[in-house]
Amino acid sequence: MVGRMHRVVMRRFVACAALSAALAGLPVALPTPPPASAAPAIDVMAWAPYWESTDALNSFKQRPEVFSELTPFFWAAKSATVIDYTQSPMSASLSAYKTAAANAGKPIVATIVDGLGANQMAGILADPNSRAAHVDAIATFAANNGFSGIDIDYEQFAFADARSSWPTTFDAFGAFMAELSTRLHTDGRTLAVAVPPIYDNAKSSSSGYWVYNYPALAQYVDRIRIMTYSYSGNSAGAIAPYQWVSNSIDAALKVPGMAAAKVVMGIAAYGNDVVTKIDGSCPKTVTSANELKRKSVTAATVAAHAARKGVTPTWGPPRTMLTVTGLSDPQEKVYEYVDSFNGPDASGATVLCNIYRKVFYSDAEAIYRRVQLAQSKGIAGVGIWALGYDDTATWDAIAAARAGQPWTPPAPLAPNPQAPAVVAPYPIPIFSAGPLPGRFLDTRAGQKTADGLMAGGGRQEAGEVLTLQIAGRGAIAKDAKAVTLNVTAVGEGTGFVTVYPCDAPRPLTSNLNVRNGQVISNSVITRLSATGTVCLYNQSPAQLLVDVFNVLPAATFAPTTAPARLADTRVGEQTIDGQVAGVGPVQVGTALQVQVAGRGGVPAGAKSAVLNVTSVGAGSNGYLTVWPCDGPQPLTSNVNFTPGAIAPNAVVTALSATGTACIFASNTTDVVVDVFGALDPVKFSPLPAPVRLLETRTGLSTIDGQSNAVGKMSAASTIEVPIAARGALPETPDTVILNVTVDQTELAGFVTVYPCGTARPLVSNVNFAPQQTLPNLVVTTLSANGSICVYSNVKAHVVVDAFGSLDI
Repeated sequence: MVGRMHRVVMRRFVACAALSAALAGLPVALPTPPPASAAPAIDVMAWAPYWESTDALNSFKQRPEVFSELTPFFWAAKSATVIDYTQSPMSASLSAYKTAAANAGKPIVATIVDGLGANQMAGILADPNSRAAHVDAIATFAANNGFSGIDIDYEQFAFADARSSWPTTFDAFGAFMAELSTRLHTDGRTLAVAVPPIYDNAKSSSSGYWVYNYPALAQYVDRIRIMTYSYSGNSAGAIAPYQWVSNSIDAALKVPGMAAAKVVMGIAAYGNDVVTKIDGSCPKTVTSANELKRKSVTAATVAAHAARKGVTPTWGPPRTMLTVTGLSDPQEKVYEYVDSFNGPDASGATVLCNIYRKVFYSDAEAIYRRVQLAQSKGIAGVGIWALGYDDTATWDAIAAARAGQPWTPPAPLAPNPQAPAVVAPYPIPIFSAGPLPGRFLDTRAGQKTADGLMAGGGRQEAGEVLTLQIAGRGAIAKDAKAVTLNVTAVGEGTGFVTVYPCDAPRPLTSNLNVRNGQVISNSVITRLSATGTVCLYNQSPAQLLVDVFNVLPAATFAPTTAPARLADTRVGEQTIDGQVAGVGPVQVGTALQVQVAGRGGVPAGAKSAVLNVTSVGAGSNGYLTVWPCDGPQPLTSNVNFTPGAIAPNAVVTALSATGTACIFASNTTDVVVDVFGALDPVKFSPLPAPVRLLETRTGLSTIDGQSNAVGKMSAASTIEVPIAARGALPETPDTVILNVTVDQTELAGFVTVYPCGTARPLVSNVNFAPQQTLPNLVVTTLSANGSICVYSNVKAHVVVDAFGSLDI
């Protein structure tokens, strides 16, 4: 029942990020574990949660001599006057606990948690009458059950109530402690309290959880159990960094009147298994089984779990978060693994995903060091969260530390994965035979193409050139001269991919820029070599995929002999003729003017151009907009970039009367422009300015209000978008040139654009990662009623801009 390890709010969030500033002054140097001590052995207690009642009781019965008491964690305050079981009645469990405690000669101290909503318990304690009624209810509960003491664990003050309420609650909680301790002590019972740590006594925003009135605790309470764990909450990070634990106990001991004999150090016997990255799209069974959420591990189960995943844990490596707060060595264990899943999604399509997970945990060795630490500080004892999460090594370690003896942890289990540790391929849809569009290259093992050729050949190594035959395959004639492609790279290194006709020298241009582990796609409009081939050069290792969407007749597309670089603003870089080279980044809110016609093989009278436009090294998020310089700047985008990234996109644009294109940058970035050719001025009808035809995001608009603010697309859903006769497009265009952008993606996935009324082809137009904004050029025909269908296999916002129509 590890998945139910959810001890109220505090057990998850004791060290929230808001308090990390309090730790900034901690020394980086880590003290060595204290030496063996002849001091009396400290007390040991452990909370026994109701969801682990059987295992917890068994742990107690196996080592009763270790414990100073038995602490069932069964009850909640449901109102000022009602104390009841947190869940269904556990009378049988309580009876067994009483018998075990009596046989061992140990007292029972019962924990009560705050079972009310935000601010409710604070309100009860602030009113003297309701506070008195609550004290009476607790005392009566203890007497009726014959408990030796009560442990109060009220966490809503810190984690649900507003911080503005803390001054009032501070005073009320102090009065509550005074009145409850008096009543319990009169009855011959003890009072303990479980609280998160403070960091100083200043009551400032960096003082920790001062709402619990530590000065009152020092005066009235018998045991103060400080919950020095859950440092990172649910996020990826340490459970209880050693130095943080040490300093938190020291801060409590500095409270005026605080006796070390009252202080108990909370010690974790658990860990967090958190998701750090997701590649691909996960099957429906995975999402329904909560595989994407945080999981819990315990000291008793974690070694076997690591072995099943085929990994060996390591001891407390430094982590960024800890370094920032001065905690250079958490003295805990950590390991990483990957789970791969495949199966049907909500639509029935087969998808795959890789879930990367990291486990941070406290095991017997970490517990041994912390018990040593508590012993060296002369405090009352330690409290283990939680009984039932332990194993034999846990208690051996505790016994050795209490006795001041050395202890050797057990050797880690040998990795013994239950299934091959194979990472699933990224879920780009595989090709189905039929007319265009279709898949013509997929180097990934086990994948398919239209005719079985160029399939499964394995990754391309760095510096290799792959020759891809296109003409004469499938629906493409042997004499085809030019095509529109979607090229996808699954990066296994960091570099770029260049696409060019194989009978031309490799140009110093790029179509894709890819990082290790990244999946990225881009459209390419290119001529074919005389034998109908294109070549793909990859600078770094990558899996490559090519989908062919259209064949362009010679009369439609006038390609350059080879792609040519027309602009590169990076200092020290060159262009085809030295123009627009090394001029420095395009500044925020300005535009770069690039002469296109008459350069790089583009005819002097060209009216349009097929470009690849890339943002490089931007300092912040932004976008690029491309348009003819003699027209108004449109409210659309062609490239979306993030800080430091290299973001390319294919662009088809009209040129000004003098053959120029302007590129606006919303934030400062270097810009690179490569040209592939020009479209025939008769065949290509550019819009006066690009127009937006689909906008799923709220607060933004399309050109005419249609297909506007419809909300994020659901997983495996399709939107039909009217295209014809909108924004100056003709009523019956043959083919349209679009820019399709995804935004606010929740998982990695893909978008496919196709004519409505036809079967959705198993190809992709945009491949994206989680939380990515990414555009891509799309050249597509329309349905009989002038529309396109946009399919997304995961939840995402989608934007469609149109640039013009093309007569193929």
